[in-house]
Amino acid sequence: MLFRKPRNLLLTIVLFRFLSWLIVRTYFIADEYWQTFEIAHSLAFNYGYKTWEWNSTIAIRSYLYPYLISLIYRFLAFLHLDTASVLVNVATLFQTFLAILGDLAYVKFLQGHNLIFLILLCRFSCWYTMYSSPRLLINNLEEILFICSLAAAKSFRSTSSNFAFHLFVSLSFILRPTSAIPFVIIYPYLLYQTSQRLRFLLQAFLCFVILNLCNSLLDSYMYGQWTFVPLNFLYINFFHPNSISSHYGINNPFWYFTNGLPMIFFYRLPLIFLGAMFNRRLTIVVLFTIFIYTLNSHKEFRFLTQILPILFILEAHGIDWCLKKFRIRKFPWVLFLSFTIHLLIGIYFSFADRQGQISVMTYLRTNLPNDNQRSYSVDFLMPCHSTPYHNFIHRTDIQLNFLTCEPNLNSTSSDYLDEADRFFVAPIASLRSRLLLTKASHLVMFDTLYNQVKDVLEDNQSYYVKDILFNSHIQHTSRHGKSIYILENKLGY
Repeated sequence: MLFRKPRNLLLTIVLFRFLSWLIVRTYFIADEYWQTFEIAHSLAFNYGYKTWEWNSTIAIRSYLYPYLISLIYRFLAFLHLDTASVLVNVATLFQTFLAILGDLAYVKFLQGHNLIFLILLCRFSCWYTMYSSPRLLINNLEEILFICSLAAAKSFRSTSSNFAFHLFVSLSFILRPTSAIPFVIIYPYLLYQTSQRLRFLLQAFLCFVILNLCNSLLDSYMYGQWTFVPLNFLYINFFHPNSISSHYGINNPFWYFTNGLPMIFFYRLPLIFLGAMFNRRLTIVVLFTIFIYTLNSHKEFRFLTQILPILFILEAHGIDWCLKKFRIRKFPWVLFLSFTIHLLIGIYFSFADRQGQISVMTYLRTNLPNDNQRSYSVDFLMPCHSTPYHNFIHRTDIQLNFLTCEPNLNSTSSDYLDEADRFFVAPIASLRSRLLLTKASHLVMFDTLYNQVKDVLEDNQSYYVKDILFNSHIQHTSRHGKSIYILENKLGY
């Protein structure tokens, strides 16, 4: 069958990942663009926007991954291949290559498992695997390193050296400190399993200290002062008196079970609950990880990315139970249909949903003449970080502005509103004031805002609708829309 032979398996993985890389052309989450693409572009070309997380007094992001991407950018620039399209696609291709390495490590980890075929089928038929894996999200690296650590841990009894395991765990911690959560369960178990506990602890200590020291030197150099990012990350997200993480949304304690897991697995979620009965150890790791994430008031389903490899194993156990319990010839066809529908969902979200939030940058880059005789100013009147930024434009003659949404970093005020919130509370008055202060050559906004302020624009008589781009069939929030309006200033500022 498809996954039975090693050669077929490798070709299937590479083909799947390459197709995912080709079709993913939609907007997912702000961090993909503003915490990796934008920072790498700033490092490589000395211009780009750094959000509040990269302020040296806050410093909750490690420069490690953006720095690696910036090296790729510099190499492309050396070859004079640094167009915006090449920068974006080569970066996501690099992430796709890392995803393939993670898949191979997953196969190694599953080697000998009697359900390996079903587990891989669950992984590669999940819409979220297709949708997320080529994106420059730290959560994807977190998952890859988690898989590599599991594969390395499998050889604990056959080797006296466990450096590979500790290396992957430490790297994951550097990139995202919360990745240590499942290892609170895994480490004691492995320590119990090994006969050389002192060696195990010593290797773990050395890996953790050396790698964190090296990364702290890199971050300290980048931030211009001594910095230990993981400590800053934990303080800002969990212990800051202003509850900064909740600025981006507060969710109920059961959100991961009512929204997060259902969003990833849809109708296949009951299979995971069934499979949980057959593997208590993995179920404990999953439940503990979700419990700790639940303690933070802000929740996102992408935070579950790291433990997806475990969830796919539980899902396969659930499928196996159903196949044995329901001895019906048509049941395998039901499963096949289930997997097919998931893939179709993945294709839709990867290629169609919220495509305008990406294509608007291509539109601006290609439709504003680059004749070195004039410059442009584009004002994005949208919820903050609704589009990529300089990395997707890569032109110094186009100045970009947007409505910011920095959290309450210092003020003790309980009624704090960021710039974007203040704008959307009174969009008509806010637009009038903004038009007086800024003379942008172009305005970009969703149809939801345009329908509210079009009378102001008609009264102003300076802007006209240059083009309308399709964005999404679904309006995801009240401030987002199904279309994106591009308005041009008649005076040509």
